[in-house]
Amino acid sequence: MTSEARARPRDEEEATTAVPAPSDPADQKPGASDDGAPDTGTSVDGASADETADEPTTGRRSRGRRGSSDGDDGSGPSDRSRLSLPLIPVLLTLLVLLLAAVGYLWFTRPGESAVRTDDYAAALQQARSEIVDYTSFDYLTLDDDIEQIRRVSVGDLRDSGVEKLDSGRAQITQAEFVVSTEVVGAGLTRVDGDEATVLMVLEATERSAASQQAQISRYSIEVSLEKSDGRWMLSGLKGTGSGND
Repeated sequence: MTSEARARPRDEEEATTAVPAPSDPADQKPGASDDGAPDTGTSVDGASADETADEPTTGRRSRGRRGSSDGDDGSGPSDRSRLSLPLIPVLLTLLVLLLAAVGYLWFTRPGESAVRTDDYAAALQQARSEIVDYTSFDYLTLDDDIEQIRRVSVGDLRDSGVEKLDSGRAQITQAEFVVSTEVVGAGLTRVDGDEATVLMVLEATERSAASQQAQISRYSIEVSLEKSDGRWMLSGLKGTGSGND
């Protein structure tokens, strides 16, 4: 009993002595386990150390890509300002050209005309009424028609009109001639101071005792006007062609 009791304590002491003391964590090399095998980097939750280490880097890379895609292809306000700078010289050049054109038109404008707008309307209106008085006559009122010619015309035109009716008085009275004219169309073509020109289309209706049917003719004339004592009067007639259909 004594020998066995002594033997057990000795064995227990040897077993206690054989158990290696825990090593200091500071003495362990990185990447090595307690049993000397290389550390595989496996964490407690089953994820590898490499994957854990890559997580921050991946996040930074994704954020960098998003930042570049959300922006305007990397160009900042300075790039846009540089692109818009060439527009300023172009606009200034166009402004200078516009001002030069306006100045040229201003200095080359025609001088003020001595003819007023009222002269156009008065010349055309008086030409329409006076040509009817000049070219119309009736054998029964021949003297009055001659006075109308003197009233609406001047110069050689007045003298030739009066002479024509006065010299053909006998023939006009004997044939019972009646001529009436109507202005079909008229347009003012020129007004220059105290002179004007009007183009007209007249329709003349002739009746006589020799024919029971009236004869209608249409012709175009150019009428010259001259202002005398503030009134436009006929100064010349010139045929420009027949207007018969």
